[in-house]
Amino acid sequence: MILLSILLAFFFQSGTNAAQLPPLTCEEYHTLAKEARENKNLEFEIQIWEEAINSTCLDSSTAYSQLSLCYLEAGDQSYSDRGSKDVESRKAYFEKALEAANKAIDLDDTNKFGFEHKSMAYAGMVDVYGLKQKVQLADSVRVNAEIALELDPKNDRALHILGRWHYEVSQFGGVMRFFARLFFGTAPKASLDKALDYFQRAVDLDDYPVHHYWLALTHLEMGNKKLAIHHFEYLLSLGDEHHNDEFFKNEAVKKLDKLR
Repeated sequence: MILLSILLAFFFQSGTNAAQLPPLTCEEYHTLAKEARENKNLEFEIQIWEEAINSTCLDSSTAYSQLSLCYLEAGDQSYSDRGSKDVESRKAYFEKALEAANKAIDLDDTNKFGFEHKSMAYAGMVDVYGLKQKVQLADSVRVNAEIALELDPKNDRALHILGRWHYEVSQFGGVMRFFARLFFGTAPKASLDKALDYFQRAVDLDDYPVHHYWLALTHLEMGNKKLAIHHFEYLLSLGDEHHNDEFFKNEAVKKLDKLR
């Protein structure tokens, strides 16, 4: 524990990452990664988990699911530094996220985060791939989110993912629906009503800005302007606990400026 304290003090005071960490137990890797997350040092957290799974966390499903999450956040780039990564770099991160999530599931098929992150990896790939691939991958988002929800019915993130799936897929254009019928024989069944239900259930579990933002968007899409304004305004009163809270608050202000 003394060694770990020295490492924490050095890394988080200096702001630098080591070329390679000294040998640690799997528990120590977890502690160090937790500190990296609290200090919002994603690059260092990735380094920790990558070294962990090649060392004492080789058989840790949790380590792989956490590494998957880090890759997802690195590839997302939609909040703190939007547009700073090129499409190919983002594809690489999402593919790594999918590989790590699959490994987490292989090690423990009850790991809800493995399926949650697998769903998110497919969602990220949908965002950066071409039209045909978007259609082919879209249903993988839903399937894995549903498994994550089965493993934990109170998983607000899985509920949110399913809400996003219904919101996005319900608005597929003619070309997307054509490819869906071509690949699957029928277009995916999605609706704004189901999106609304999933987002409301997510809000009921966790009062987070991201849930309220998408709940408001769905209300707006369905013509419920007053309810949309209510949720946009409400999320502005919430604290900043997550890396994307500020982003959604800024987006809500833009929406309110247009609606008022």
